[in-house]
Amino acid sequence: MPTKIDKWVRTFIATVLRGRFPRLYSALDDPIKVPVQVAAYQLATHKYIWPGDRILDVGFGLGYGMVRMAEKAAQLVGIEIDRRAVSRGKKLVKEVPLIIAVKHYDGQTIPYDDNSFDVVTCVDVLEHIPDYVGLLQEMVRVSSRVVFVSTPNRRPEYTRPDGRPKNRWHLREWSFQELDTILQGIPDVHVDWNFLDGPWKGPFKCNSAVSEDTMALAPALMLDPPRLCSYKLRAG
Repeated sequence: MPTKIDKWVRTFIATVLRGRFPRLYSALDDPIKVPVQVAAYQLATHKYIWPGDRILDVGFGLGYGMVRMAEKAAQLVGIEIDRRAVSRGKKLVKEVPLIIAVKHYDGQTIPYDDNSFDVVTCVDVLEHIPDYVGLLQEMVRVSSRVVFVSTPNRRPEYTRPDGRPKNRWHLREWSFQELDTILQGIPDVHVDWNFLDGPWKGPFKCNSAVSEDTMALAPALMLDPPRLCSYKLRAG
């Protein structure tokens, strides 16, 4: 069981050697439901998940996003590089029947075949990942219809004078224009933009244009054209 000293050491390393050891981060260090993350999962569930869908949640953390999406999806799978989160997530597999598996993965190659899921979600993960373009491409590979992403909007009050995020665990944060440029370079998708506006504690409103109130950038990468989900082929 990790101790307060373990957490202090990992936090110290993250502060002094920013960006060198993103795997040291664990959602279990501060096990709270982050309001904007809750809003992002609600948006994904309402707008992009269809009844009968098979969902992959990349970087599921505490798992409350999977529980929310289970209200509409047919099956959910979660993957994480945080082994502590995976151990905790195994309890959800027992408690929520529609969550059929949680797995540890290496943070690079998603351990599933092409087109294995209708929808892939990735909430507040991209800002932690060194090879974020590789992760985006991997998520598109295993999706058959949409990849939903939410990541913090780069706001002045959360940014240091040198441009680094104040959050020691974030390798970077993007403006809308910066992230849009990155996403436009991902082949075979078009981007459906959403912006979650509101204060840190919420409530949040989803808008179609970025504003000074935008807390999170929440684009959906729509596969163009959609593919037939290989899981449904196997199930059939």
